[in-house]
Amino acid sequence: MFVRSIGSTDKRFRPITFRDGLNILVAERSEGAVQGDSRNSVGKTSVVLVLRYLLGSSLPNDFKAPELVDHVFTGTFDLPDPQSVGIQEVYISRAVSPTTRVRVHGWSATNGKSDVHIDEWRELLARHLFHVPATATRPTVGQLWGQLIRSYFGNPTKGHGSEADWESGAKLGHLLGLSSELLSEAGDIVRLKTQSKVLNKAVQEGAVSHLALDESSLRAQVANARRQRDKTAEELSGFRVDERYADHQDAADSLTARIGAINDETLSLRRRQREIAAALFEKDSAPAEARVVDSLTRLYAELGVVLNEAVARRYEEVEAFHHSVVRNRRSFLERESQAVGARLTWLDASRRRLDTERADIMTLLQETVALNTFMEAQKSLARLEAEVADLERRLESASSLSGLGDQIKIRTANLTSAVRTELNERAETLEAPIAMFSELGGEIYTEREARLLIKPTSNGLLNVEPRISGDRSTGVQGVETFILDIVSVITAISLARAPRILVHDSHLFDATDGRQVASCLNIGARLADAYDFQYIVTMNSDFLDTVETQSDGAFDAAPYILDTKLSDEGEDGGLFGFRFD
Repeated sequence: MFVRSIGSTDKRFRPITFRDGLNILVAERSEGAVQGDSRNSVGKTSVVLVLRYLLGSSLPNDFKAPELVDHVFTGTFDLPDPQSVGIQEVYISRAVSPTTRVRVHGWSATNGKSDVHIDEWRELLARHLFHVPATATRPTVGQLWGQLIRSYFGNPTKGHGSEADWESGAKLGHLLGLSSELLSEAGDIVRLKTQSKVLNKAVQEGAVSHLALDESSLRAQVANARRQRDKTAEELSGFRVDERYADHQDAADSLTARIGAINDETLSLRRRQREIAAALFEKDSAPAEARVVDSLTRLYAELGVVLNEAVARRYEEVEAFHHSVVRNRRSFLERESQAVGARLTWLDASRRRLDTERADIMTLLQETVALNTFMEAQKSLARLEAEVADLERRLESASSLSGLGDQIKIRTANLTSAVRTELNERAETLEAPIAMFSELGGEIYTEREARLLIKPTSNGLLNVEPRISGDRSTGVQGVETFILDIVSVITAISLARAPRILVHDSHLFDATDGRQVASCLNIGARLADAYDFQYIVTMNSDFLDTVETQSDGAFDAAPYILDTKLSDEGEDGGLFGFRFD
């Protein structure tokens, strides 16, 4: 892919045409101008942002101005034809508003569509320019453009300040020929770690009240709740509902009371029966009375007194009366005994009948249950079911939470091993960029050692570290960034994993010595021709003069300077042709 031109539907915009190899876009600064006098004082960075926007990035904050709301940025690119090995000239336009549509003309990858949604556009670029596998979640096309069309220089390995380490590893690994799918797995582990930390903190702080980390306690609660639930369910399955249960219960209570009254009466009658029996079996008193008369006669005879006939008759009358009384009393007691016996017989029969009736009712009550009791039992079972389900869910959550740490450790160890294996298998492919980094570093800094370190971290991430020995100044970091980007794009081009373009904003060299900048530009020009890619650099004219002067003629910028020049003089010298804040 080459970029041929960029422009805008606004006629004030200064269109720029690019060529093969090294392209230097010069911004001429007037005396007394201060960097950042206004947002688009010159527009060097805006060139980079326009390119990125046409190729799928979000609308930059610098372009969210009322003056640009009607702008439609345009660009002409040479893109590979997915249906052949040829190149197609493709016209791309994208409006500032709305940002969700891109118009594409002349590229067979769109299957004839000219109006493409931004998500589809990014997917097409990822597939046909970078050949990112569909199964890889990283790198995104935005991250890859961030490395090849740079506007951030805070870290050589990152295209944006918020880019995570694992994303940087996946991005650079893809450009250097490693498995994107494998390196993307680091993101899953990072997410698991984040979730684990958040959940553990929430549990410890009581924010998630239903979770507990004590698995053994929860397991015991689950076992007890299940047993109680199963017991209640078993009892409930044997219930037979009796809608007249209350009436039967009242009848049973009434029968019990009647049987109790019969038992009390029977007890009293049996006591009376014993008393009557005792009275009936007493010795007849008549013989005793006769013996009294005989005793009195003998007593008087011994005293020489003979009882008067009248006295003897009197005793006989008393005796006869006594016998009459005894007979009457016996007759009364016998009749009363018969009545008591009959009553006892009736009471016993009644008690037996009532016992049978009560037994039948009690059997019914034992085999059935009241409707309200059954409903309460069902409610109780439902509560137990809910309690068991809640405890099981809590136990599952606790088990998952407790096992999450082990899962993370296992997955991290496996990924670290897999990345190490991947590096060993791709060692031959990696030798070229590693050696090139050292050679280029030695060309720029003859007294420093340059190394490109590629290794797996203990967390399973791929760590790519460009390192130039000596001080860690911003200027040296700029050179590290330059060499890393050059090596990455050349390697990716050889592997058909990146388009043939590299763009650097002038901020890359802000703190770098002019001699080293001259070396970088010479290297960029030489390698762009050798490996057939486009290297675009924006630079202030005064700084470029310094670079040429300090290089003692070793770098001549004239062949590479674009015809279009930007200027901070006047209202129309910048990229947009007018100033806005």
